[in-house]
Amino acid sequence: MSKRSDVHDRVLNARSLEDIETGYRAWASDYDQDLIDEAGYVAPKQCADALGELLPDSGASVLDAGCGTGLVGVYLAEAGVDAIDGIDFSQDMLDVAAEKNCYRSLLQADLNQPLDIPSNHYGASACVGTFTTGHVRPEALFELIRVTESGGPICFTVRDSFWKETGFQDVIDKARKRGVAELVSQAEMPYIKEEGSSCHQVMMRAS
Repeated sequence: MSKRSDVHDRVLNARSLEDIETGYRAWASDYDQDLIDEAGYVAPKQCADALGELLPDSGASVLDAGCGTGLVGVYLAEAGVDAIDGIDFSQDMLDVAAEKNCYRSLLQADLNQPLDIPSNHYGASACVGTFTTGHVRPEALFELIRVTESGGPICFTVRDSFWKETGFQDVIDKARKRGVAELVSQAEMPYIKEEGSSCHQVMMRAS
């Protein structure tokens, strides 16, 4: 991405929770403009559109895991979803998300740890932009599956470089073999246009 800011580089190359926290604190206020307006970050809308097509009804509750500044939440709300809860590691990003007034609740949480959420709690889950280097490990997928009710769709993106370096496909296959989720669709799609990057967008259903 030719106009990538220094803080974007810092976040992408984060090696610790402190790096992530300080990086997003510096970026939170400019995040939407930098990625949506200038860089062409299309993954949030792609995932929200795909998830919206599989929601049982607009009243279904949705967990937006790694919600950041609330980009996925905005698109879901525009589609008529009105019960959206967001969680993110960065409180500064959550503060920006709160200003969008599309979330029922917002909670600071580490997606690499067990979530303080009951099993089968949500009708659907989304996770966009968090499965990437230095952020959330592939195994966090099992928590997303756990908190989603049986039959509920789970849409998530995995940055292409992270997909390759972690063998993310193995985690998806493990979830299927354990019988906790089934694969609905899987495709490589644009991620950030200006950057020329791609992601794997995966849709599963909790069993």
